[in-house]
Amino acid sequence: MHRKLNRIYYEVKEPTLTWDDIGGLDGPKRIVKEMVSLPLSKRELLRRHDLTIPAGVLIWGPLGVGITMLAEAAATEAGVSYVYISGQEMLGRPGELERAFRDAEHEAPCVLYISDTEWLAPRAGSDYQWGPGNYRGMPPTFADRELTEVFIREIDRIQTRDDIMLVGSAYRVDVVDQAIIKEKRRFNRKVFVAPPSEADREGMLGIYVQRIPTLNGPVDIPELARLTEGFVGWDVENLCKRAVLNAVDRESEKVEMEDFTRASRQVEPWLTPDMTEGYFRIYRDDCPHHYSF
Repeated sequence: MHRKLNRIYYEVKEPTLTWDDIGGLDGPKRIVKEMVSLPLSKRELLRRHDLTIPAGVLIWGPLGVGITMLAEAAATEAGVSYVYISGQEMLGRPGELERAFRDAEHEAPCVLYISDTEWLAPRAGSDYQWGPGNYRGMPPTFADRELTEVFIREIDRIQTRDDIMLVGSAYRVDVVDQAIIKEKRRFNRKVFVAPPSEADREGMLGIYVQRIPTLNGPVDIPELARLTEGFVGWDVENLCKRAVLNAVDRESEKVEMEDFTRASRQVEPWLTPDMTEGYFRIYRDDCPHHYSF
């Protein structure tokens, strides 16, 4: 690790999150570990086995499921620096984007993580509608072509480095410019993080519930997981905060199971049924995955 930089639009830091900090998502954790951590920590061994190392990994799925956490945990696993670039914050700032990539080169070995690639490189003519009138998650604005070209150029430039692992995120893979996801030397691997299953939600609840210092008595986490269909990670976090507020509303110093049950009816899930169906349709029809590494 060289140094810690806190920029306005991006950040360079020593990663601290681990896989244990991420509830559920066992499949994505395993794949991200293999595709991101291993190429940084065991690159030469992989080459001896004649395995093609990913040029870049795009992790896509619903907002709020923990994709950014997966990228940081992969950097922790590999023992390298973590460079985070906010795609949203880079709009209209091509100079800052170039500067962020150059800082990543300085910090190498590192995981270079770029969030919201659909903002930086939108696909022309995309239909963002999940169902009639449901545009949930659609970016309100996008990069102009000049910024997209800067983004693509910077991706291509760092591909000369084998000590930088390029990772990106998108809430939908079908709205990202195919120039960056079809080209073999860019994001040539995709990892789908599906809408959280009941088991995933159980894992998320286990992490957030145990952080409540005033918890009293057993909490039926499997039951809460059953009651929270459509919840993503930030919904689970909100549920736990709402449970605490419910205890306060009862003028109680302890948070009980009844507070969580009530909260499950108060928090609106991020995922609607048409979004959940849409994610699996996109994975099945628009983003075939023909590789295991």
